[in-house]
Amino acid sequence: MPRISRHKDRCRTGHTCSTTAPVKASQFLVFANGKAILVRGNKVGRHTILKAKPKPVCIPHKAKLTGSSRTVFVKGIGVGRKGDKADKGAMRGASPNVFAG
Repeated sequence: MPRISRHKDRCRTGHTCSTTAPVKASQFLVFANGKAILVRGNKVGRHTILKAKPKPVCIPHKAKLTGSSRTVFVKGIGVGRKGDKADKGAMRGASPNVFAG
């Protein structure tokens, strides 16, 4: 079973400028290890992506946690876990000892 991801745990963005970013919890009712559990739709924190034209430059980018559990919910929304899709990458940060299927 994957480990639960929590407030400010980091994801791989799938981008070259900012390769990782924290994900911010939107709910503060359910916790794991003293941190709010992430749910699908939570926002990925500030990060940048590469804009190639007219010249290569890193620009600000917004994204969300789009993957989640299909069986474990907080307020009716699937919880985020290590490996769940976030931006063009996936969650990598998670609780060391709280799991969800």
